[in-house]
Amino acid sequence: MAAPRTLPVARLIGIGTGGLALAAIWGTYNVFMPLLLGDFVESRALRGAIMGLDNVVAILLIPVVGAWSDRVDGRWGRRLPFLLAGVPLAALTFAGLPWAATALWTLLALDVVFLLAITLYRAPLVALLPDHVAPEQRAAGNGIITLMGALGGVLALVVIAPAYDAARWVPFAAAALLALASLVVVLGSAQRHPPFVRRGAVQDEAPVLRGLLRDLRELADAAHRGPAWLLLGLFFCFFGFAAVEAQFSVLATETLGFTGGEAGRLLGAASAAFVLLALPAGVAGRRFGELGTMRGGALLLAAALVAAAVAPPSLLVACMALAGAGWALVLVPAYPLVADQGGRDRIGFYTGLYYLFGSGAAIVAPGAAGALMDALGNRALFGVAAAALTVGAVVLTLAGRRGVAVERRAAVRD
Repeated sequence: MAAPRTLPVARLIGIGTGGLALAAIWGTYNVFMPLLLGDFVESRALRGAIMGLDNVVAILLIPVVGAWSDRVDGRWGRRLPFLLAGVPLAALTFAGLPWAATALWTLLALDVVFLLAITLYRAPLVALLPDHVAPEQRAAGNGIITLMGALGGVLALVVIAPAYDAARWVPFAAAALLALASLVVVLGSAQRHPPFVRRGAVQDEAPVLRGLLRDLRELADAAHRGPAWLLLGLFFCFFGFAAVEAQFSVLATETLGFTGGEAGRLLGAASAAFVLLALPAGVAGRRFGELGTMRGGALLLAAALVAAAVAPPSLLVACMALAGAGWALVLVPAYPLVADQGGRDRIGFYTGLYYLFGSGAAIVAPGAAGALMDALGNRALFGVAAAALTVGAVVLTLAGRRGVAVERRAAVRD
């Protein structure tokens, strides 16, 4: 039996800086883009729908770009050419968003170019992990990449976001410069022709939409009833979190009396708590069961949002930190549980459905929550999100009663 190959930790940290910068950009975008749109669009529903565009673009184009990068193979290899083209364009257009906010059409036009540019390199960046890491080491390697991304979110919200109050272009420029710096680090860390390149690496994580819809029909079969409830429960959990992520800055600045920078810092408390609880959440999932851990996390997050709705401003940071801890308990065990539902033979099938339900929730939630905010007031955001998470916890309970836990044990024995 061959000895396990050594995990290239230093190389992965270098590659992970790309994910760190990507998370910093998204963190900045989710907080401040709704505020830029607010200069022209009063409807929270319409603002939310626009905020869901990135997920629409991702679900349609990431698999296409991934397949494209499989076929490219020149002096810079398969993935790096997409980073060389996409990162500078994404950084330039992202930095330009606040300057384009002189008219709605210029802001939206530049936003579309930014979303296309960042989609151009997201998939190849993701594929750099399996390209450089042996299959038996990829779980550990993914932990490093995931941690780097989480740190990027904290950096954006805790360090970069407060500068918005001084000048609203500063966080956009800072995140853009971070992206450019990360490109230099990634190019210095990644091999142009790494040892484990294979076709379809991106499609494993983001399958094409036509295949996802075909797989979705299979969930109607009795054999998939337990996993179908599991995925539905996750949809509601993702819905609740995505609604808060996209609309919190609107509530904080328009109703709660916070500045844009302070709104970012409050979300940063949730991100920091997520980072601190990520490892314990994984341990809890293995010890107490993924399904129970996720259900407890959803209820904790819902309770934190209910508390945030009635808490004085001085306690809001504690409520958001508690919310981040609850989200860690949901998210960390979620993918391993879903992927294990069909044993080793159906990992790709369930990975695609996990991607579809998560992305679908992120597309729908901002606009739907915004519509209820329009009808009931901005404070409805916390109630809407808490209700979705509570429904998610109930559906996860039903999933356990319909065989998910049994199927999970069978998958582990395979």
